Amino acid sequence: MSGSVLSAAPVNARCFRALRAAFAAVLASSFGAAAQQPGEPGGNAPPETEIPISVPTPIPVGFSIAWKPTILSVRADSGVGTEFGSDKFQPLRGLARYTTTWLGEKLLARAEIEGGQFQTETENIGTQGWDVTFRLLGGTATRLSQKLAITASAGLLTRYQHGRAENAAPNFGVLGLTSNIELEYRLAPVIAVSVYFEGGIGTLAYGSQENLGGLSDSSELRWRLQISFDLTPTTAVDVGYDFTRWHASFNKSNLLQPSGPPNQALLLEAREHAVSLSLRFKP
Repeated sequence: MSGSVLSAAPVNARCFRALRAAFAAVLASSFGAAAQQPGEPGGNAPPETEIPISVPTPIPVGFSIAWKPTILSVRADSGVGTEFGSDKFQPLRGLARYTTTWLGEKLLARAEIEGGQFQTETENIGTQGWDVTFRLLGGTATRLSQKLAITASAGLLTRYQHGRAENAAPNFGVLGLTSNIELEYRLAPVIAVSVYFEGGIGTLAYGSQENLGGLSDSSELRWRLQISFDLTPTTAVDVGYDFTRWHASFNKSNLLQPSGPPNQALLLEAREHAVSLSLRFKP
């Protein structure tokens, strides 16, 4: 009887030690998990959720309407080196522009119409006429830094000039291609300055009067310096200086000598110095 009691004692002792060790392990695990904070390594931190931030497109979308009072100088030369003349002030000139985006704001589409008074007093081409220019462009814009953005586009260019007085600046139109680039730097949250360059060529003539002759070549050059002020999140005012040069040369012309045969070369050139005051509406 005593032998069986002695043999059972070690067994009970071993069972007690095993239970005590298991109980200690459970307590250690419980206190350790409670001590760990969610943000610490090894803790049960909640998964991080990325919140997308809406970044506005650098493309200058919206509608602009501008008043462009202009000083116009013209020249007509048949090879004798005529000087520019007729520096006439043209207050009734303006521009309208609409810009939108394509392909999820990756590309821009722009339509622009510009024109108005075209008055001159140069000998043989005095006129009380008008001219109109239309551009249809596609391109893109890239933000080079937080403050600097670049916009580039290319497309179709057409210009038509109409004179109404006798011996007036001739009636003719040209159709061609143009491209441009614009750099904008934001000086302050609501103030930006930009510089713009454009060059175009006209290869096709239309609506030309007979004594003008055949079009040899034509070109356009324009640059602009502008400062912009954001009035509200959806409106801005742009103030700038524009210079535009139009050039066209013709052959077999007798425009400057109507009584002579149509065998002269003719150069027509116009320079526009304009102040641009624009109101821009942004979506």
